[in-house]
Amino acid sequence: MAQTSQPPDSPATPVRERAPEIPLGQRLFESPFLLLLAGLFVMFLFYTGWGMFEILTLPAGKLP
Repeated sequence: MAQTSQPPDSPATPVRERAPEIPLGQRLFESPFLLLLAGLFVMFLFYTGWGMFEILTLPAGKLP
């Protein structure tokens, strides 16, 4: 049996498709540790930022 050589770009040659890149949001929701870190970061950012804003905007207290 003789083998017939086909050019590499012929339609009979299987083409490997690249796997689509997984979006950042999907990777975040599929990883519990990344989700935990994101939750801690958001809580720290909002509560610390809110607290610092409250402290910096307090009026000066009048001492008796």
